Formats: sequence, structure tokens, C-alpha cells
Amino acid sequence: MPPPARLTTTLLLAALLGTTACTDLRAINETSQSKRTFRLSGDALTVDSAGADLRLVTGEPGTVTVDRTLTGKATADGNATWSMDGDRLRLRVVCSGFVPDCTGRHVVSVPAGTALTVTNDAPTRAVEPDGALTATVDGSWLTVERPTGRLRLRAELAVNVTGATSPDVFASSDTRAVNLGFRRAPQQVDARAAAGAVTVTLPTGPETYRVTCTPGRSTVPSDAASKRVVNAVAGTTAQVRKAA
Repeated sequence: MPPPARLTTTLLLAALLGTTACTDLRAINETSQSKRTFRLSGDALTVDSAGADLRLVTGEPGTVTVDRTLTGKATADGNATWSMDGDRLRLRVVCSGFVPDCTGRHVVSVPAGTALTVTNDAPTRAVEPDGALTATVDGSWLTVERPTGRLRLRAELAVNVTGATSPDVFASSDTRAVNLGFRRAPQQVDARAAAGAVTVTLPTGPETYRVTCTPGRSTVPSDAASKRVVNAVAGTTAQVRKAA
């Protein structure tokens, strides 16, 4: 049987460990939701995000609204921050040490017609952006749905664009695929996947294009006289086609 002093120390350590375990368990099960609104005086916004999924949607004129969902240790004080400085929105979710659960999601509503510059390191989705969009996503994928403005997109994983009416699109993937789908004939398309595949799907119609497709094949004939240009360059296979 341990001496009284050692017994007291042992009991104190056990109590502390038990308290810590319960605290960690509560943190793992914790979920919080909150919202903030920021003023935006101009027609351009930079979203500097890290550590959380990001979704961009259209909102009210003159304001940027952020709906934030946090789970696990992300709910602890100081692990998630948001701020606005001029036209720059900064979003962070950062947990240190042993982190069994630390996740976040931001839904950012921006005024219609806003030109967006976005950086993130987690899954990112833009829904119906109607201004110019420049987006860089490290370590994850990027999806853009029904865009109408100019696009400049890069993701470490896949870039997926659907229902585009954008006239001018550049998209690149570092490791996987680029998939671009249009519902209006574009003027300029440049799609590149350094280590994956590229697929460009153009709308049906009489429009012609000057097409480069390397390596791979295009079922859209290349017209050297056309002012519409499509370049598809892949690490594996490139494909240019019209929608069925």
C-alpha cells in the first residue's frame, strides 16, 4: 500500500486526468453555430480562409454575412476567429495539440456582382458567382456552380465547374482533374491538369472553336479561323466535346 503522501498525489493525478478526459469528451461532442455581418463599401472582396470548409453564395447589397458552424475543439475559445479589414475578410479555425475533432464550416454571403479573390486550404464551393472569381485552394478541391463572370481557378486537387456562362476561364489542378461544363459558348478557355485529366464540355450550337487537346482527343473540330479558343492540356488525358 503506498504511503499517504504518494496516495494523495496519485488521487490528485487521477482526478485531474478524469476531469481532462471529461472536458475533452465534451469538446468532441460540442457544436456551435453563430453569425456575423460586416459592411462592404466597394465592389470587391478578398476572402482569406484557412482550416474550414468554405461556401460562397449571393447575399444582400452592401453587406457580407458569415454563418459559422464549429464542432469539437474548434468551439474552444480562441480556436476560431473572424474579422474584416476594409475589403478583406479573414476566417480561421486552428486547433493545436492532440485534436480528435476540430472542424469548421463558413457560409459567406456576398453582394451580387462582387469581384472575389479567395484562398483556402479546405473544400471550397462557390454557388452562382456573378462577378469575377479568382480562387486558390491548397490541399483540397474547388467547385464552382453556374458562374457568369471571369474565372481564374487553381486547386491542389480537383477543379469542377458546372453550368458556366463565363466567357473567359482559366482552371488548373496540381494533382488530379479539371472538369469544365458550359451552358453558353465561351470565348477563351484554358484548362490544365499537371498530373490528371481534363474534360471540357461545350454547349450544343453552331459556334466553332480553335481547339488544342493534349494528350487526347477532341470531338469538336478545330477551326483555325474561329475567335473562340479552347486549350485543354493534361498530365494523363484531355477531352473536348459538346454536350449531348
